[in-house]
Amino acid sequence: MTFAATGDAIITRRFAGPDAMAVRSLFAGADVAFTNLELTTPNPPLVPHAECQGSYLSAPPWVIDELAGIGFNLYSLANNHAVDYTYRGLTDTIDHLRARNLVFAGAGRTLGEARAPGYLDVAAGRVALIAASASYPSGAQAATRRDDVEGRPGISPLRHKTRYVLDADRLARLREIDEALGTAAVARRWERILPPRDDDGYRFVRFEGGELMEFEEGERPGVATRCHPRDLAEICTSIAAARRQADLVVVSLHAHEGLVGDMNSAEPAEFVVEAAHRFVDCGADVVVGHGPHQLRPIEIYNGKPIFYSLGNFMYEASTVQRYPAEMYDKVGLPAGAGPADVHDARTHDEDGPRGFHTDAAYWQTVVPVCQFRGGRLDSLLLHPLMLERTPAQVSGRPRPATAAEGATILGRLREQSAPLGTDIVVSRRGDAAFGVVTVESRQAVA
Repeated sequence: MTFAATGDAIITRRFAGPDAMAVRSLFAGADVAFTNLELTTPNPPLVPHAECQGSYLSAPPWVIDELAGIGFNLYSLANNHAVDYTYRGLTDTIDHLRARNLVFAGAGRTLGEARAPGYLDVAAGRVALIAASASYPSGAQAATRRDDVEGRPGISPLRHKTRYVLDADRLARLREIDEALGTAAVARRWERILPPRDDDGYRFVRFEGGELMEFEEGERPGVATRCHPRDLAEICTSIAAARRQADLVVVSLHAHEGLVGDMNSAEPAEFVVEAAHRFVDCGADVVVGHGPHQLRPIEIYNGKPIFYSLGNFMYEASTVQRYPAEMYDKVGLPAGAGPADVHDARTHDEDGPRGFHTDAAYWQTVVPVCQFRGGRLDSLLLHPLMLERTPAQVSGRPRPATAAEGATILGRLREQSAPLGTDIVVSRRGDAAFGVVTVESRQAVA
């Protein structure tokens, strides 16, 4: 079984151009090709969700055909843009995928549907996909149907809990500040209605939205995160069920969260690592992460590959053609502005480029091609890609990296992955570089 994977596919244009055939060739020999569809394809009228993370992303349904034409036959819908156009936009997208007989997971009309595996039958065997998202706006998570209340469409969520660790002196000073501000009294009122703590930690109220921040004492200050036990258990139940019915089990996790509570950073949060390991322990053959729009480390855990983030495969946000009024207000544009104005306002200011356009890491990715034999990972090759930055009409389109570009991408990924015990050998063939990941002391043959 040959499995190829990508990260986020934000596609708004036809996939064409001088490098399109070379990119397609990466997936030509794969039995299974996976991507995260990070937008919806809503039918008119487009009704926006009241809350959006970053930007509203949508495209016509024909972009699904473009992705299928590249070779993708396995799709995740679990991400923070799944309900940019409310539940109807999501269910429209589900219907468009089903009409094309394409396999997906991670979203549904109820939580049960969103948690359920999607199954793909190919000549080499049967593949299961389970997908979840740790990053999403309020109300995006699907809900369970009851006899007396209907379920809610949405994504399969993986919640997490954050605790802030401080040494004794800093924690004592925080308590003093809390009392001086009067916020400690608010926290004590909250304690009456919150579940009791199972330790001697300290709760601090952050007033925006009444959110509680929890602190605990420790020798080394830091941010500790853990998966929500029930969410993790439910996802693992789906993985275990899929393990009994498929030859290859793929788990997808969308997570922008970084190690110290930041977003879109190169290091995954603790709970992301916890989840990925549990997924493998429960039966996953490969874990594909995405979300932060840049590469994160690769780990071979118990013989199974974990890609903590594959970054962007496509990032064609510059040519989104529909935005709601809230988006124009968000970037400070007048009523007569158009989509091109939104793009310019989000990516440039009077001092030049800003945001993603200032960091090369957001425009670099790799396509891993995994060969499984007898249920074991036999080889793993990494093919580096570059995404065009400008002009807007080609921005976000992938192309094969040159040998020099590929060596840079793979070199950075090797440095990121080395602390996890992953060895990546960078090799060249003509004007292209590729990475060979050591698998149980055996190297793949390019």
